[in-house]
Amino acid sequence: MGTIHFYIARHGQTRVNRLARLQGTTDSALTVRGLMNARSLGRRLANVRFNAIFASNLKRTQETADNIIQMNSFPDPPRFFLSDLREFDFGKYEEVRKRSLLPNALWTLGPIQILRTAFGHKHANGLVDLFDRMANDVRLESSEELSQRMRQTLEAIARVYQEGEPNILIVTHGLILSSFIESLGGNVPLLLVKNTDIVRIDYDQEKFMIVNSNSLEKKR
Repeated sequence: MGTIHFYIARHGQTRVNRLARLQGTTDSALTVRGLMNARSLGRRLANVRFNAIFASNLKRTQETADNIIQMNSFPDPPRFFLSDLREFDFGKYEEVRKRSLLPNALWTLGPIQILRTAFGHKHANGLVDLFDRMANDVRLESSEELSQRMRQTLEAIARVYQEGEPNILIVTHGLILSSFIESLGGNVPLLLVKNTDIVRIDYDQEKFMIVNSNSLEKKR
């Protein structure tokens, strides 16, 4: 098996993003800004020949993938939509305004735990586990389960594309991508991976390695 180059992007801005609400499994279309940014990312990736595209089975990743590949210089590669690339499910907190979460979090977890999570080395994974704790009797995915879901999905894709050094475009979501990056020892911004940010992660000899984040410089 040769080295597999995964280009993993977060989807473009959606209507729910614009309203500053939590968006996990909620299906929301891209805004005009989201479409434009997806095409801008596509132009930065225009000279990369992709062997395949994988997106989650939610509309926002599929629209992002379509607009990225419209800007590509090579023929359309096959596209696949996988439920395992879906975002973390926020349960009862789906579509809740982010600012309204703080009072509940303070009451449930206390300020010290929240500060430790926000400024900890693995704050994305810490955030996942906070939601699991706040869900009370409804169990959500743990941070380990979330990052493992991404890992197993990429490993399954790698087993299919073993010839040469293929380039695979993955379009997924902010929290699951941030969690996966942290599981590999990478650093994630305080507010997590932004819309249409991209990271290149290579897979070789059953190991993942972060090559760079937001890997192709944005045009200024």
